[in-house]
Amino acid sequence: MNAPNPHFNHIERAPYEFGHLIMKLPADFPAAHVMSSDERQQIEAAISHASNANWSLMNGLEAIGHLLFGAANNSDFPPATIVLEGIAGLIKHLAVEAQFLQEQHGNLQAILDTDDRRAATSPMRNKAESKASSAKNAGAV
Repeated sequence: MNAPNPHFNHIERAPYEFGHLIMKLPADFPAAHVMSSDERQQIEAAISHASNANWSLMNGLEAIGHLLFGAANNSDFPPATIVLEGIAGLIKHLAVEAQFLQEQHGNLQAILDTDDRRAATSPMRNKAESKASSAKNAGAV
């Protein structure tokens, strides 16, 4: 069983948590850098928040669409122009936010994938695995 990710908090505030985590991470990682467990957990939490926020945005947009289809069949439709402009502005903003979250999700996953490849060939990882294996084997005697 994995321990919970200490950086994955407040799932109901996914867009804020995502941005907060992004600001804490370095702008880039040097070519030979292998991430610490904490850095990986931050990125994994950011990926989860980006995915959750994007799901909420898409679900909300779909709900607005259903609502508008229902309103179109109502005799009091269309509402005042200001209402339609407000909905249009909201949808436009949500779509842009969703695009950003999708892009960041992909970028962060690429960073983790690159780190996995670096870690697989890292002498530090190999030493740590060798020590862990030696300790495990010593305890099995």
